[in-house]
Amino acid sequence: MVADVAWQFLDNFPGAMFRYPTEGDDTLDCVSSGLIRLFGCEDYDAFRTLTGGTFAGIVHPDDRERVEREIADQIALGDNDRVRYRIVRADGTVRWVEDWGRLVQDASGTPWFYVTVMDVTDQVNHEKELRRANERLEIITALSNDVLFDIQCATGNAHVYGDFEGRFGRAPEQTDFVVHRRCQKPCSLDITSHDLSPLMEQIGENSLVDFETSTPGPDGEPVWYRYQSVVLYGEDGAPVRHVGRLLDTSEAAQRESQFRRKAERDSLTGLYNRAAALDRIETLLASESRPCTLVVVDVDDFKAVNDTYGHLEGDAVLKELAFFLSQVMRKEDIVARIGGDEFLIFAPGLGAGPAADRVLGHLARGPFATQRSTDDPPRAEDGPTRATPSISIGAACCVTPPMPFEELYAVADSTLYQAKEAGKARFHLTVIG
Repeated sequence: MVADVAWQFLDNFPGAMFRYPTEGDDTLDCVSSGLIRLFGCEDYDAFRTLTGGTFAGIVHPDDRERVEREIADQIALGDNDRVRYRIVRADGTVRWVEDWGRLVQDASGTPWFYVTVMDVTDQVNHEKELRRANERLEIITALSNDVLFDIQCATGNAHVYGDFEGRFGRAPEQTDFVVHRRCQKPCSLDITSHDLSPLMEQIGENSLVDFETSTPGPDGEPVWYRYQSVVLYGEDGAPVRHVGRLLDTSEAAQRESQFRRKAERDSLTGLYNRAAALDRIETLLASESRPCTLVVVDVDDFKAVNDTYGHLEGDAVLKELAFFLSQVMRKEDIVARIGGDEFLIFAPGLGAGPAADRVLGHLARGPFATQRSTDDPPRAEDGPTRATPSISIGAACCVTPPMPFEELYAVADSTLYQAKEAGKARFHLTVIG
């Protein structure tokens, strides 16, 4: 019975799982149904014919050498690795996957790689679009009507060319141009503004400064611009001229922010996706000194929701649950959908006690508690009945971080299983340390 439950768990887990020995042959001796589905195969025999049933056969030929090198480099430092590579599905299409592996020795001392993979093709495409947006930003700013400035260090005369006031809603100030001090001489500028005229100046590579920043606009909102400047030195080594320009990048910065959001967000719910959430949680866990709690949320009998009400209603349930989780948790908490009907919450500073019990109890009631508690079922004229599933929660509280995310997640996931076994629609909390 336990074995059947374990296989059912693996087959329904978001993404795919497999195992292969680290020494000698890399033939996969255990694969989940998710891996076969990921490759678009009808059964294991078709999967084995397509890939040879080996780890090397899974990886795109052009990525194999790099992947082997990256895994070896990471395993040399610890028991875990994380790589990204392409696969070729049965229909010939190419997909990107994120691979999380762990090196484990069994009771006989044989080392194995246990691996989980997730399809991240959409995220990779968004990241590529983000890089293209940065390239467009370079071209747009090079062709835009810039604000240029020319400062005579000896006299403090600062000549500004371009419609600075039209762009920033105020007259120019010294702090707009003297941002990185590169000499000890007191600096007091007498600024004179000029209309923009063609100004093409070949500047050298001396002391080049190039970065993006912002200044408050007339409405208090930040006006983003790119600051570029260079100091030219005389034969005696003293600064002679300070020449630069300010490039308006506000619209491009907003587009970049939108692309970054798409790359980090789950397309259905708008929450953080798995990769973005793990990056943030791992960073916080490495530096956090306060107690913190990791919460795994799972919709009870979600497959029955899709089977009974259809996938559109299933999507509506996930979106409503995502909104509910975001409303219950604090702004600084990380709320993510990590696959299927599974959600993840990381709450820094939330330790075990009455506060955690209140939060987890509120979460466990779920967004549909009111509908489930009514004694009057909807009448036919009220329209079709809505799905109102309950949710189960497993939480792990780390009293004395830092600690690895994988360990904290394993405890939370095991605790979720306990909540499911106890009858669902409830939360269980495990305290570590």
